Amino acid sequence: MSHVTNPATYFTAPLLDQTLQEIDVDISAQPYFYNNGGTPEFLADLSDAIELISASSTNASMSMGHVYVVPEEIETIQTDWGEQTQLAFAGNTFEFMPLKATPETAAAFGMTLVKAGQAIAVVATEQMLSQIEYRYGMMAGHFFPYDSSQANLTEKTLYPFVITDLEHHDFPHVFASTDPNQLPLVISVGRYFPKDRKIYLADLWVEYGDALYIPEMPKQVAPEFVDLHNNRNAALACWKAESGQSMIQMHTLLDPKGYFYWFWNACPTIHPQLDAFESAELNIDIT
Repeated sequence: MSHVTNPATYFTAPLLDQTLQEIDVDISAQPYFYNNGGTPEFLADLSDAIELISASSTNASMSMGHVYVVPEEIETIQTDWGEQTQLAFAGNTFEFMPLKATPETAAAFGMTLVKAGQAIAVVATEQMLSQIEYRYGMMAGHFFPYDSSQANLTEKTLYPFVITDLEHHDFPHVFASTDPNQLPLVISVGRYFPKDRKIYLADLWVEYGDALYIPEMPKQVAPEFVDLHNNRNAALACWKAESGQSMIQMHTLLDPKGYFYWFWNACPTIHPQLDAFESAELNIDIT
């Protein structure tokens, strides 16, 4: 009797993320982020032709997104890179509301939208930062970073769903939407109210050529709310499939050696496309 052994078949390994270019940014010498027609730049001073804007103010009443009950903080652990807090969510379905990034929706999560031709002063305790051009794959959001068996990050496992994985940190961010094929950049955001035991969740869709400025957010004692973000779902627009792309490019200002505060929940989440959500909302309004 002969035995036929079929060879194993594997999918082509998808891109998680890739660093394309990194440059140093000395905020003490170049304190202004300038959106130069969609190209991120850092300047020592500004000409009269550049519109200088201020960081947006925010408060609890400006909160947006789908809101969910957080019955408890399960545990908080310390790592070499930062603090990880696991949150419990009440319910069975958790959806991030897709929102077009506007001055109002950005401010609802403590951010400032910087349009082409505008500049903003970057406030940073740590003056030496980096601007990194990244490439994110459409499966990057499926990476589960809280697997204790992969703590050294030498291996990464993709899960069949996307969890809630949000952060704030002791340094500022700039997320610039710079994909060469002009796909929008998606930033997942949250606003967590520890005392009220609730969290607002949304996806901000940042049009090509726009940027988001996020001020440094160190840990506070008994805050009313905590604004959170993550860019691992940056390539969400690729899932629409019309572009034929499986990855997206963007620029990020950050401190690669900075200290992070992560808030996460392991339940599967839903991330609708922006146009599908807007069409559904329109139909509801009509009926």
